[in-house]
Amino acid sequence: MSLLLNVQESKGHRYVYSSINIKKDFEQFGKLIFEISTLPDSRGQKVKIYQLNRNQAMLMITYLDNTEVVRNFKIALVKRFDEMEKELQARKIARAVEKPKGVNLHQSISEWVHYPRHGNTWHTIIRSLLATTVTGLTKKQIQARDTDWRKEKTLLDLLNSEEMERYKMLENIVIPMIEAGSDYEPLKTAIKATMTTKKP
Repeated sequence: MSLLLNVQESKGHRYVYSSINIKKDFEQFGKLIFEISTLPDSRGQKVKIYQLNRNQAMLMITYLDNTEVVRNFKIALVKRFDEMEKELQARKIARAVEKPKGVNLHQSISEWVHYPRHGNTWHTIIRSLLATTVTGLTKKQIQARDTDWRKEKTLLDLLNSEEMERYKMLENIVIPMIEAGSDYEPLKTAIKATMTTKKP
């Protein structure tokens, strides 16, 4: 779990930047990741936007003075991590609920009449189809959500709780179609059409 750190108040940004500049301290808790970006209304000024994990953020808080700007920043930071924890918990619950169906989908694909055509690759193809459909993103765009450089995640691990609900709905459509012997193109068309009709 990590967040992008961008404090736009000039004084607050100076405090935060000077704290993060102690690179060796922060890298005890993971690689220190940042990107160069332009702040809104900054006349093209380039700044570093840091992506901190929880431990790095907690360390940074201990380094900051308690000015009004910094106190407001600390409050916002704590609230943001709280929101992220709740979302992460919701994802875990949705993922746990999905797992039994995942086995069924895996079995259905493995026993599919068209399975010999691509073998195990079908598992990736079908799951990628479902994930890209529920997110509206490409596979690479979904993978770009993974900000944890320490381990790889499946596409399902990168879906939020709402997307997981839609994913499970699509599984309920895909499994019977696979068991009925449907080929991939009709299956793909049905999935895409289903999500189109669900849009407001």
